Amino acid sequence: MKLRQLLSCLLSLACLLSASASAQGNQAYPDKPIRLIVGYAPGGATDIVARMLAQELTPIMGQSVIVENRAGGGTLVGTDSIKRANPDGYNLLFGTNAFVITPLLHAGPTYDPVKDFSPVSLTTIQPLGLLVTPGLKIKTVEQLIDYARKNPGKLNFASSGNGSAQHLAGESFRVAAGIDLVHVPYKGAGPALVDLLAGRVDMMFTSLVGNTEHIKEGRLELIATSGSKRGAATPDVPTVGQTLPGFTAYTWQGVIAPANTPPAVIDRLNSAIKKVAANPKFYEKLAAQGMEVQTSTPAEFRARLETDHTQYKELLQRTQTSIR
Repeated sequence: MKLRQLLSCLLSLACLLSASASAQGNQAYPDKPIRLIVGYAPGGATDIVARMLAQELTPIMGQSVIVENRAGGGTLVGTDSIKRANPDGYNLLFGTNAFVITPLLHAGPTYDPVKDFSPVSLTTIQPLGLLVTPGLKIKTVEQLIDYARKNPGKLNFASSGNGSAQHLAGESFRVAAGIDLVHVPYKGAGPALVDLLAGRVDMMFTSLVGNTEHIKEGRLELIATSGSKRGAATPDVPTVGQTLPGFTAYTWQGVIAPANTPPAVIDRLNSAIKKVAANPKFYEKLAAQGMEVQTSTPAEFRARLETDHTQYKELLQRTQTSIR
């Protein structure tokens, strides 16, 4: 009887020690810098917002949040590195719609955006701007469509890579307008915008973040936005849907961790992101460039990924889009 009581006491003590160690471990997170992977080259909207977020997260987390660009494969290179990373909260992905789209473009297995990852929080959502190089002398969507119909195959559109939201927005526009456009993929919005500014590509659906000065100074022509209504930051700019009824295209950005990241770590990160989103300066800076700060619970973010997977699969089939 005494032996049984002793064993019971030892077992209880072990459980208490384990719980205490676990609690201490959770309290200690993070105790070293956190990597935030961006699957694009530097300079694009995703990179810019990731760096803004990292700067705000650093004092909240008490450790440096370091942005690392790993471009290639339509974000596949950066995403795969996080899939294979240790699920300890120190390796995170700053993902976009391409996170869901990219696997759908590959015949072979890549990754499952729902099963292979732990969503942390949505951070932003936004319509895209339809930017045109001024050299074309095109000011409206109607003029763009008319030019494309009179010059089939002559116009091209840039994107941040195969499978990106910019890519699918361009393909959807091509189909909706019944025109022939050539897709030119880049390893990020930054390199694509360099060529758009130089007039080496004709047009691009992309974020207005980082581009408002180019538009104001006439280096780029913003002829429309892709939301269901005119944006608060661009009230004088029409939507594509005013010319092509029903046309919309939105992008999101969010923080994603490897599968099996401890729930306590996910909650800590989610709470920190919500604190950043509550900062008026962070919110206003992005709102001025047409981007809405929007956070979520991990469960809400996962539900969005599941919905997007279904919708993008149907869109790819409808537009007959593939990597090209």
